[in-house]
Amino acid sequence: MPDSAEPGGAGDHMLTVTRYLDAVLRRASVPMETEPFEPDWQDQPRSHKIYRGVPGFPLPEAPPQPLLPLGEALLAQHPGEGAAFTLPLLAGMLRYSYGWLSRRLQITADPGQGGREAYAHAAWARGSAAGGGLYPCELYWVCGPGAGPLPGVYHYDQPAHALRRIATGDISPRVREALGAGPAEGRQFLLVTVRFWQNAFKYGEFSHHCVTMDLGCLLQTWQTWAASCGIGLSPRLWYDEPELDRLLGLDPATESVLAAVPLPWGYLPDKGRGTGAAEKSAGLATASRSTPSIAPPVAERSRTVRRFPAAEAAQLAAAYDTRPYPAPEALARAAADACGPPAGAAVPLPAPTPLTGGVAEALAARRSSFGRFSAHRPLAAEDLSALLEAAAAGRRLNTGAPPLTRPAVFVQHVAGVRAGLYLHDSAAHALVPLPGPAPHPFLQRVYTLNNYNLQQAAAVLVVLARPHAVVAAAGPRGYRLLNAEVGAVAQSAYLAAAALGTGCGAALGFDYEALQAALGPAVGPDTWPLLLLMTGHERPDRPRFDASLTPSPRTDRTDHP
Repeated sequence: MPDSAEPGGAGDHMLTVTRYLDAVLRRASVPMETEPFEPDWQDQPRSHKIYRGVPGFPLPEAPPQPLLPLGEALLAQHPGEGAAFTLPLLAGMLRYSYGWLSRRLQITADPGQGGREAYAHAAWARGSAAGGGLYPCELYWVCGPGAGPLPGVYHYDQPAHALRRIATGDISPRVREALGAGPAEGRQFLLVTVRFWQNAFKYGEFSHHCVTMDLGCLLQTWQTWAASCGIGLSPRLWYDEPELDRLLGLDPATESVLAAVPLPWGYLPDKGRGTGAAEKSAGLATASRSTPSIAPPVAERSRTVRRFPAAEAAQLAAAYDTRPYPAPEALARAAADACGPPAGAAVPLPAPTPLTGGVAEALAARRSSFGRFSAHRPLAAEDLSALLEAAAAGRRLNTGAPPLTRPAVFVQHVAGVRAGLYLHDSAAHALVPLPGPAPHPFLQRVYTLNNYNLQQAAAVLVVLARPHAVVAAAGPRGYRLLNAEVGAVAQSAYLAAAALGTGCGAALGFDYEALQAALGPAVGPDTWPLLLLMTGHERPDRPRFDASLTPSPRTDRTDHP
């Protein structure tokens, strides 16, 4: 498939992304689309990409379970050296991040959930969160020599939990070259692409903002899974994106590689590492300049596929931008907060509730609350402490950047904590009171959807950042970098809530300008809210159906009377 035309120079790229960012932040008052747009649910795309008639193999249904509990995995900054992936461990990570884990039916306040009782419209639960439950990411394993399977490019078949080989031959040297990496990066890579129409059919121009956060949710899931196995992952967001798109036969305007993840691999002796004699004789030591022949996927199911110029322009500006990775000190300056004086003495948080459950169990139990919150029972301060600690851990996505976000929290129904607005000081493990509006009815007024009663949530976390400063420091890809961290924060909070047995829900449907105007005097004029995370206990009488597709045990929710 031919590449889309490359957009203008570096200055044009910056202007394009900055304009898109401004449009996102004012979308509550100025629609992003130039003409009225409503999703056509009868013509929505498939939930996953399909390759038919290509060889492949099923992955293990019961992979080895991670060793570390969730709490330790979330907080692990430097997993032990020497641990590495095997095919069963990779299978588990794929299954519990983007594989189908269960079929769910539940009564919710979300009007978009109607019709789920029909099999054709079933909701399939996955470990990673994704905006609107749309899951636009596609996963490709660039398999080099020594991993076991025949070297080539494998696509992860999500419903079947299988790998489909769409190209044969070792292209790992080409991937390393596109990453600007040396042999130390190994021969095994996961490439994450996003099919933009999968999200854009519902969210239109807003889709680029959504999918870059979905990317962070997925990367944080992988990082947590790997850390629980003692493996460190370092996702790469800076590379020659057009080259990787060419290797996969993609048009970057419709699907593009948004992250590359080198996999530390546990090779058999004398296989896969270095450039041994056997590999040299097989012609695998250097990159072939020929582009592999990629099997074509099944055609798009939607009869009409719309293009959204602002979202597409922002994507292409990042894809073709050639700036190097920004200096850490430049990102640190962009992340520096400008908070005003506190409104009172800091409130120490109690020791967090230990998250002793397994990572796989938390991923299988993760769900969005969709308006089922109830203030019938206050949230324990220890549970809020655990959720805030997990959210803070999500800021360390191991991309080489310092934390770019900071959570504020509206406390409403937390035992022993006065209702109000606070900034979370993770270093001091305390809440710093901030001047600002009372949570109710302010939060409901700035929320633009009808699927949550925010008054019933025990606490509402607000993920804050300085997006214009980050883009100025890092260039167009800084938008992805920041949003990936926001997604990682959300995923960490979701997993902590699942382990605690409390509800959790993420939302982008709010008035950014109104919330920023209320918080600006306390957090700084160029600090913006980018995500709301609601948490608290749910109504105990919620009817639901949850049919597991995995053999591993699950942890049931505990917020029953």
